[in-house]
Amino acid sequence: MSGCLDEHGGGAPAGVAEREARLKAAALELARVAERIRATGERTASALLDPVLTRSALARPVSALRVHAALLQAVTSRRGLGFAFGGTLARLGGVAGMESLARQVAVTSLRLRIAAVALTHPELLTDPATRALVDAATGDREIEAGRLLRAMVAERGASEAMSAVAPIIMEVLAARALVDENPFNDGCGWAIATGRRPDAEPLLGLATRAITRWDRGEGSATPADAPPGLATRGGVLGFLGNIAALGTDGRVLLQEVEGGRYVLHAPGMGFGRPINDTPQDFVGAGRNAMLNDSPYVRALAKAIRAFGVPDGAPLALIGHSEGGAAVMNLAQNPAFCARYRVTHVVCVGSPIDFKVCADPETWVASVTNQHDIVPALDGLGTGSCFADLHPGWYVVDYTHPSHRFPQCHSIGVYLADLREHLPAARAHLDERLAAYRGAVLRSQVYRLHDREAR
Repeated sequence: MSGCLDEHGGGAPAGVAEREARLKAAALELARVAERIRATGERTASALLDPVLTRSALARPVSALRVHAALLQAVTSRRGLGFAFGGTLARLGGVAGMESLARQVAVTSLRLRIAAVALTHPELLTDPATRALVDAATGDREIEAGRLLRAMVAERGASEAMSAVAPIIMEVLAARALVDENPFNDGCGWAIATGRRPDAEPLLGLATRAITRWDRGEGSATPADAPPGLATRGGVLGFLGNIAALGTDGRVLLQEVEGGRYVLHAPGMGFGRPINDTPQDFVGAGRNAMLNDSPYVRALAKAIRAFGVPDGAPLALIGHSEGGAAVMNLAQNPAFCARYRVTHVVCVGSPIDFKVCADPETWVASVTNQHDIVPALDGLGTGSCFADLHPGWYVVDYTHPSHRFPQCHSIGVYLADLREHLPAARAHLDERLAAYRGAVLRSQVYRLHDREAR
């Protein structure tokens, strides 16, 4: 990806980047082949029910029988396309454990992606427990994979177990979705394997809209007290420090800096109940990651209006985790971008790969570490071979020294990493944000809610 800075803790051995690129290129080609095989299989299967072929069978039954037999063998035989039907028949075949050539090729592509990630994360395949889990999950041994995962959690704890597979979590889940007997998560597996945004989660196949349907409301923003320690000058460390000071209890911050410029700070999801009266909850996080509008986005727009940002004023949007997805959704809104000039969007630890700013002049930066699972929740993780979605973005994809999730997802860790381990990234971000690095003239915190107070 153009403008990508890949910083691995401790440095990568010579030649690793080249080998990683070759493996991902091969994975990309296989993903495209899998899609073509899948499309060919579905067209061949549909030919069996073609009315023209059916009518010709009445005139030449012997020839028609041979044609139907050949087509049926092509879409059911292991020597052909495997079980290549689509729709309901595909689901029934999945329940029955019928194999498909397209799925096998897609899983091979995912395994190549895992191998590519393992070049810079050798512990993935040298750790016996992790290696066995990967082999079982991608090899259609679902019961064994479940047993191995339970054993890993029991031995190491949930945090260590998740950390062990974090860089390849989406590849493992996609492969499992493609090879298990559950027909409802196939679409998600295919989306991840072929570089599209999934519309369901990969474990059970629950639709995104079904999960996020509880995240409703017009959004509201009311003034609130500011926490101590807010930055008095602009800069990436100051902006992220402000987000850390806000916490995740439903507050956001707007600041005016010298030169008539404005900065919005949006924190991530709060812990506690999955649904609460602020937009920073679990269902809100899912909605902002997978959809383009939410109560969080509407509340942010109201906070900006309440702060008195003038029409046409330069505006920078800074967000962490769910907050990053929410500000990207705001930057995607054509009406919002027609009113304000969104010049910069900086997202830290956020799933934003499938989002596109309404204004092509908006500069976007994405900072993620490879052991943070949250940025991969939109289907594109460290092992993705679809790296040309946003060639103009500035992407910092690095390895956090501790490898521990969820600790490495916190804004405090990202802030410390930019300060101590990523000097080149920090310098570049500050250079691009130079216009916003003046003295802070005015600050206001707003508390957000899903709905206006009655």
